[in-house]
Amino acid sequence: MKLLGSYNKSNRIIPLIFFVLCLVIPSIIWSAGNQEQKSFSTDFYSSRDLKKKIKQYNKEIVVFNNQIKALQTDIDWLVLKTNQIHDSGRTIPSKLKLAIPKKQKKRDALLKTKNRIEHLLQKYTSALESSKKETKIKTEFIASEIGSDEYKTVSRAKLKTAIEQAGLNDWVEIIGTGTCLRMETILPILFPSGSAKIANEYKPFFKNLAALLKSYDVKILVSGYADTVPIHNKKYPSNFELGAARAANIVHQLVNYGVKPSIFKIESTGKYRFAAKGMSRQKSFERRVGLTIIFSG
Repeated sequence: MKLLGSYNKSNRIIPLIFFVLCLVIPSIIWSAGNQEQKSFSTDFYSSRDLKKKIKQYNKEIVVFNNQIKALQTDIDWLVLKTNQIHDSGRTIPSKLKLAIPKKQKKRDALLKTKNRIEHLLQKYTSALESSKKETKIKTEFIASEIGSDEYKTVSRAKLKTAIEQAGLNDWVEIIGTGTCLRMETILPILFPSGSAKIANEYKPFFKNLAALLKSYDVKILVSGYADTVPIHNKKYPSNFELGAARAANIVHQLVNYGVKPSIFKIESTGKYRFAAKGMSRQKSFERRVGLTIIFSG
């Protein structure tokens, strides 16, 4: 009876364990896939980060190529050896037989990883080229709007120090030198879906940024964006107005902290992007505002 009770208990537990595994394993696989998808996002890497990743992946590919080549040489030798033994009529040792598929499996795993890295390398290289094109377009556009004669030399070293003292290292990066020095946001300023309201978490950033900008003669381009979800209401007839409202609210926030309203220019492409930029796979990253600050003195 005791054995029968244990048997019945096991019969109840095994299906329960199987049911739990059916629920847990797909979620683990989905989570891993989701993390994999995130690793392909290039939208908010700076040019410096992209260059580092490209350099790193090129080094890794060289290492993988050497490992794959060495394994293939071993496999070729093992195949040749087994053929020689077989042709001589002798029995092929079991260890020798097993060594070939083991090495083939290891080679295939390395090839799979190498292919993934090559895909990432191609994506980051393309993103770097797109970033260069977009930067050139934006610089030419701003220069035409504010006049190239307004540019004056600003010390890059002093500006870098000021950014560090303001605690903005993680938020902005300096681009260019001499008469074409500018600063751009590298962390996204994000918004909820269908909303232009600024989250309270960003206010310390705007306060510190405003304090920094008061010491310089600058022009600021504020670019507002929206995702591809259509919107049509009294407040926002389309995503163009929603993107513009997000940009305008950033301007109001900085003006409230003492920045002159006359130095701003607002733009909005709504849900559309220049061909060189493209859209992100994650809609939350598309609901954002970007700042480009041109220093003229």
